[in-house]
Amino acid sequence: MSEVQTNPIKPLLFSAAAAAVVLVFAVWPAEFGFDPTGVGKLTGLKALSDQPAQTELYNTVEGGEISFDTKTWELLPFESFEYKYTMKEGAGMVFSWTATAPVEYDFHTDAMMDGEEISDSFEISKSDGVSGSYVAPYDGIHGIFFENLSTEPVEVTLTTRGFYTAATLFRDGGEIPMPINGE
Repeated sequence: MSEVQTNPIKPLLFSAAAAAVVLVFAVWPAEFGFDPTGVGKLTGLKALSDQPAQTELYNTVEGGEISFDTKTWELLPFESFEYKYTMKEGAGMVFSWTATAPVEYDFHTDAMMDGEEISDSFEISKSDGVSGSYVAPYDGIHGIFFENLSTEPVEVTLTTRGFYTAATLFRDGGEIPMPINGE
């Protein structure tokens, strides 16, 4: 029985040639705008290098220190409250809240822009808990309205970490500044 010996040089050379073709015809035009063959312009790959890097997912907060906050409230039947943080445009936070039973909630913002009150809702639903992240679209107060439409009391716990400077509880027709209590 004879063994067939294969030469490993041929596949290696073929792979190197294929990589060089991809480099010259695709990578250079798309990534660096270098298009020695003109194929990048013809196929539209060169236009990719002209696009600015997407930075809307990267934010810095001037003079920002990260804050931590955890609060727990009891909501009696048909009772509601809002809890909001003062945030600058571009400031972010992560949040998580849980409830002992499903509650109605509205994650929204309020701000004054050019003398006009602005309010945007980002999530209106019913749940017993939600976690996520948020970036303030403008300077203002940003937070969550909770409402218990059941006939039983519900406990709601909210935990946040982010770049906010103050917290306010809106409950029973009043506006109550709240300490940010850390972890």
